[in-house]
Parts: sequence; structure tokens; C-alpha cells
Amino acid sequence: MPFIDYEATRSIKEMLLDSKGGTIDVDPTRYFQRYALSTSLTLAYGIKIQGNVDDEMLKEITHVEREISNFRSTSNNWQDYIPLMRIWPSNTKPLEYKKRRGDYMKQLLGMLKERVANGTDKPCIVGNILKDPDAKLSDGECNAVTI
Repeated sequence: MPFIDYEATRSIKEMLLDSKGGTIDVDPTRYFQRYALSTSLTLAYGIKIQGNVDDEMLKEITHVEREISNFRSTSNNWQDYIPLMRIWPSNTKPLEYKKRRGDYMKQLLGMLKERVANGTDKPCIVGNILKDPDAKLSDGECNAVTI
């Protein structure tokens, strides 16, 4: 797939540039995160992360997704596994992160809808759903396809 080659090459070039040709140590984690997220967004929404590893959207999405995965962990969220504990809500952070996730999911869907309307969209999963006359999905259902 050409976009996978593009993203891999882009990440390697940026690591080389940021490490000044290998003379400075860099943490490759952020480059891998951008590679994975940009590849996923290209498949789902036809949108790439345009900035470097310091891109604000990249930081927000990776932070929120990391926190959500921590909430869903069996060792961190007993309320999901012991129904009696749901009586005493102990953590309101999941609601905050749910809202933040919803915000960037709406933004991504809005960007795609705009591109579809302008005829400038790239082939992608959600774009195909939006263009399918038989698919009658709400915005929430379109975003659920990508989760």
C-alpha cells in the first residue's frame, strides 16, 4: 500500500533529521505513534496527520486513547467487573475522556464530510459508508465503525 510506504519513509526521515543523522538520541515511540495513527486515520477517514511528532491532534488522540485503555483495564476499573461497586462512583475522569474523544471524532468526521462534499476526499472506510445510498448510519454509528 503506497500510504504505508509513505508513512514509514516519513517517520524514518524525520527520526534521522531529529537525531541529526544519528548523533543525538531520540525516543522512537512518538514516531511510531504518528505512523500508526496516521495510517489508521488514512484507512478510516482518508486524513493524514500533517504535522511532525509534536502535532497537537496527534498528542491529544494518543493521550486520550491511552487513558481510555487504562480505564478499560481489568486491574484499573473494578466497577466494570463488580456491579455492586457501580453504586459508588469513584472516578469521573472516564466521562471527561469520553467527551474529549467525542470532540476529535466529530472533528475528523466533519473534515471528511467537507471533503466528500467538495469531491476532494480520498478513498476510505467511513467515506465509502457516507457515499453509500443504502447505508443510513448516524454520525455516531459512522465513528463507531472506526473504533
